[in-house]
Amino acid sequence: MNKRQKKILCTLIGSAFILSMAEAAAQEQEYNLDEYVVTANRIPLKQAETAASVKVITRDEIEKSGYTRVPEILEKAGLSIFDSGSAGYSQSSVFINGDDRVLVLVDGRKINKENDLGGGKMKLNLNLLPSVKSIERIEIVRGPASSLYGSDAAGGVINIITRKATANETALEMQGGNWGMRNYSLRTEGRENGFGYFITAERRELDHFEYKDARTGQVKRMPNSAVDEDAISVRLDKELSEGRSLSLYLEYINSKKGYFLAPPGYPYHFPTSYEVNRNNTADLTYRWKNRTGADGYFKVYYSSDLREIPNYMEGYPSAVDKWSVTSRTTGTDWQDNWRITDRYDLVGGVSWRQVNVDIPKGGIFNKKIENSALFLENRWRLPADWTLTAGMRHDDYNLFGGQSTVRLTANRKINNDTNIFASWGQVFRTPNIEQLYSTGVPRGNPNLRPETGDTVMIGVNTKLAGNTKLQASIFSSRLDDAIVRVSTNVVGVPYSFDNVSKQKRQGLNLDLTRQLSPLWNISAGYAYVQVQQKVQGAANYTDDPENNQPNGYRFSADYSGGKWDAGLTLRGATGLSRAAFTTSSYWVVDLSAKYKISPDLIASFKVYNLANTAYEVRGVTAPNPIGFYPMAARHFYLGLERRM
Repeated sequence: MNKRQKKILCTLIGSAFILSMAEAAAQEQEYNLDEYVVTANRIPLKQAETAASVKVITRDEIEKSGYTRVPEILEKAGLSIFDSGSAGYSQSSVFINGDDRVLVLVDGRKINKENDLGGGKMKLNLNLLPSVKSIERIEIVRGPASSLYGSDAAGGVINIITRKATANETALEMQGGNWGMRNYSLRTEGRENGFGYFITAERRELDHFEYKDARTGQVKRMPNSAVDEDAISVRLDKELSEGRSLSLYLEYINSKKGYFLAPPGYPYHFPTSYEVNRNNTADLTYRWKNRTGADGYFKVYYSSDLREIPNYMEGYPSAVDKWSVTSRTTGTDWQDNWRITDRYDLVGGVSWRQVNVDIPKGGIFNKKIENSALFLENRWRLPADWTLTAGMRHDDYNLFGGQSTVRLTANRKINNDTNIFASWGQVFRTPNIEQLYSTGVPRGNPNLRPETGDTVMIGVNTKLAGNTKLQASIFSSRLDDAIVRVSTNVVGVPYSFDNVSKQKRQGLNLDLTRQLSPLWNISAGYAYVQVQQKVQGAANYTDDPENNQPNGYRFSADYSGGKWDAGLTLRGATGLSRAAFTTSSYWVVDLSAKYKISPDLIASFKVYNLANTAYEVRGVTAPNPIGFYPMAARHFYLGLERRM
């Protein structure tokens, strides 16, 4: 972070502290940051009372913007996503504060896996997330949350909250576009006598996708990039007496798509290989109200995941006839909160989770990771609208023993429009099954240690003149025993895993939104991230050339009025290393529009990558050639939705 960037943020935060000293003269506004968020503290709190940088995407925003997939929503929210627009090809990397160790929740249930289902450090396939039709809101929390949520929450947390029925309605939608894109969706909901159902069914088809070659400027077809996917979700809700309720969420996804998709001429180019994913989930949750007005709950869940790749790594010496990964996850969560005094609350809970994994060709048979955890967080409301929290989580893993992580936060609500906060939290992240036990490529290492570290964050949320809202934060994180792939110099086993590096991250995030008029809203964001690492035995830290957002920019303008909803989004990055990326900067423009032909008939149109930019969001270094992961070229779709 350079001196100018530090000066800007220090001025913003310093101004907020000055405002706090003049609180007696501050006038509380009727419209402010009083939007409740759940994820940051596991209980509903107004944003001005939350010691975190939180971004909320509402159902209204989702519907107006015409999103077709969750990665698009996260991308517009300012996160760096390794994705390919509507093409549906994703390597499942989401970066928060420069870190892709990100925890993803659905209704508070962890969906990251303890095995590598093609999901990198997230251990998650972004294509296997709930339909956007079934989402009520998404909450994004920057910074570590291991003390509340456990392993994987190093960079931040994304909580997808599903919809429950609020009306009696059915909607059908059809979409078509470039590259043989065909999407069909059904949404139906109903509510009567305290019982509600919300059902979605989708089918997605794509013949292939295309990318622009940064070296030649030519648009090329990616071989074997077809997508064929079916997804069904069902949510049933029953209201019981005295504020109690019961919810059942069921989901089934069956997906077939091309495997890996490296361009022709690159290593690991498999022109005929494909992968199949089948996922089943059941989640039963019982909720009750208590003295604090927040929900306590008890949840039980089960999921099974199958990933098969026929002709795995075809043409390579390590090729096998079929690579398959089967995992079964069973878990329970209990959480409640207590008002001890008028100024002291306590939130706590216990959880148990067991994952069994089979990878026959990797030499893994019924390997198990089991964890029991207890967490408690104390929250004190002090004079002058200060709030302090102190929380601790203790995890007991069958493979790694016990580990405790701590989080401390301080928040000052200056008025209904402004709060300042500081937080410190520890990081704890365990190796996954493949990293420990695989006999394939890369080779596992049963002696791996969990990654540990901590993060400090300071920030301000405020409302400026002219209906302009600002979120600003700076962060610094440290990670020890980082798990990386290392060369083995062993014939047939080129890579293995080891705890060989230390990593440091620091940066800032700025997010501005302004309501220009009842019809127009604009937002802009800037993110600076410096990622450094030091391998074992090295004297100094060096910059990570694969840092995909040294400087990230985002701008959007949205119009909503009459029969029209329309939006423009500009996103870009500068300062990329030419040792890992084909260009040092890129800019991408997306357009969307929806038109209400009648109250029950809506047409939609969206263009991705309007300028046909050649770029990558994931970099690679030698010995692999740069340009390994090209993003999708310009493409569009047209849609028509009928509501009944």
